[in-house]
Amino acid sequence: MLIRLYSETNLIDSVPFLNGINIILGKYSEDKEARGINGIGKSSLVRLIDFALLSGKAEKRFSQKKYDFLRDEEHSLTLEFEVRGKKYFLKRYFSDLKTIFFSNRPDKYEEYEKSEMPRILEAIFFPTENSEVFFEGKRYGTLMEFFVKDDLQNQQRIDPLNFVSYNANVRDKALYNFYLLNLPTKNLVNFNDVSKDYEEKSKTIKGLTNKIKADTGKEVKEFRTEILKIEKQISIIEKSLKDYNFLENHKDIEGKLTEVISQINEKSTLYHITNRKLEKLKSSYSDVSSIDIDKIQKLYNETLSTFGNFVKKSLDEVIEFKKQLLANRNKYLLDEEKKLTKIIHTALSDLEILEKNRSQLFSLLKEKGALDRIETTYEKLIEEKTLLERNTAIIKEIDEIETIMANTDIVISELKRDIVNEVNEVDKKLNELRLLFQDVLENAIYLDEEFDNSYFDVTINPSSKRNQLPFSINIQIPKADALGQERLKIVSYDLMVFLNNRLNKRNIPDFLVHDGVFHAISKRTIFNVLNYMYHKANELQNFQYILTFNEDEIDFTEEVSSRYGKLEFDISDYVIAEFSDTEKETLFKRFF
Repeated sequence: MLIRLYSETNLIDSVPFLNGINIILGKYSEDKEARGINGIGKSSLVRLIDFALLSGKAEKRFSQKKYDFLRDEEHSLTLEFEVRGKKYFLKRYFSDLKTIFFSNRPDKYEEYEKSEMPRILEAIFFPTENSEVFFEGKRYGTLMEFFVKDDLQNQQRIDPLNFVSYNANVRDKALYNFYLLNLPTKNLVNFNDVSKDYEEKSKTIKGLTNKIKADTGKEVKEFRTEILKIEKQISIIEKSLKDYNFLENHKDIEGKLTEVISQINEKSTLYHITNRKLEKLKSSYSDVSSIDIDKIQKLYNETLSTFGNFVKKSLDEVIEFKKQLLANRNKYLLDEEKKLTKIIHTALSDLEILEKNRSQLFSLLKEKGALDRIETTYEKLIEEKTLLERNTAIIKEIDEIETIMANTDIVISELKRDIVNEVNEVDKKLNELRLLFQDVLENAIYLDEEFDNSYFDVTINPSSKRNQLPFSINIQIPKADALGQERLKIVSYDLMVFLNNRLNKRNIPDFLVHDGVFHAISKRTIFNVLNYMYHKANELQNFQYILTFNEDEIDFTEEVSSRYGKLEFDISDYVIAEFSDTEKETLFKRFF
């Protein structure tokens, strides 16, 4: 739960957060010189919350030139929040985005690098609670985008499932939403990883195929046949050289030349093969992730005496063990690299000597009157062998990767089968979500109206393509073409996800921020949503629903009430921040 947002440098007035509905309100003044109600600070307050929670979008916004005063006046911002009964304070300066101050007490902060904080906050806001519903990788920033949505993001958002700011693929979006819906993710995580690996191998094959095409002018299938022709050509050339009737005084030179060319081919093959091994070896190095054990120990010791020591000891042992493994592995890799590098240097050195020797022997042949055609034939032989060797190695690599991909196909099929089984096994959970979605529609969106053909569902799609998900997440509401109806789909889905997590008492954020999501939505629906969430807050007593409105969007005159219905609570009791279009009553108390 959020407790308050404040600034020790008096950038803004302190904003306290309530249990239940929290409204950030924009009001019109009677000042004739007022600039208008847009730009007075409602969305900026939401972005300040986002900024405190490390949002890159908010950082970029406040880095614009018009916000230079934030840096010039060295302003700071502090967000106080509570997780499982324990308070935390997160403080940031606008002039130093790389340093974060974090603590359980406002008078004694620990200093962290920004790169350290996502992992720490992830453990606080999104702890792994069971082995079936979890998320791997960098998840904190992306998942937090569901819980804090500013006006700009809502304007760009069309698909309720796509709440992330980057161009996520279908698998990523499904994984984020399954996690938020409290549905099993284990096989989905594996499917996503294996599919990404498959796609990377496909790109590698495409690159190798393009190399063959550039080198030979032929597709791989054509070149496989071409290899046979080249081998035949080489055999003919070698036979012609062998059968060539050298003059007696040339035979000793011819013998030496044949031997030198053979050695050149061997060394060239050794060089190319070893060089490819070295490139693969260099891509295998890993580093131990940098973890500040002392800071983690301090953080946990503030939670429970001796617990931090236990965590530190455990982490020390794990990291030391990992370091030993990586050290041994890297020592082995370094030794191997030295060996391969030595072989490459030796091969290059030998090739240089052999090439000089070959040139000298050709010169002797010329001096002794040998035919120029023999030199040309030898050069043709070397050219053909080099072409064959280089591209045969590529063909071999393509074959190896395709074999791996064929095996991966089997793994993907098995994972898709497991995902389908998993979805079928959680039908009870899905029914709860279906009913909750209907409850949101019936009581918040379409009160006293028809809402047939409206549903949330996860549908099995067993005939999907290789990397395609074996299911689809479907959300449908009536008349979903108009802008307002599209936004209703977003509101309905967000509320279903959020309330489902609160009903299941999951240890993920208890707050949801909707800024600008109600643009182009009727007052009747706005009133319905507010009344519905007011009753849900009284029932559950464990969430914060934070919204922004202009006063004309929630106008409560008798005429409006007679047309759209009444609010069942005094909205003034739930306004946590109020801004007006006069300079001193804006968020930052200035126009800029």
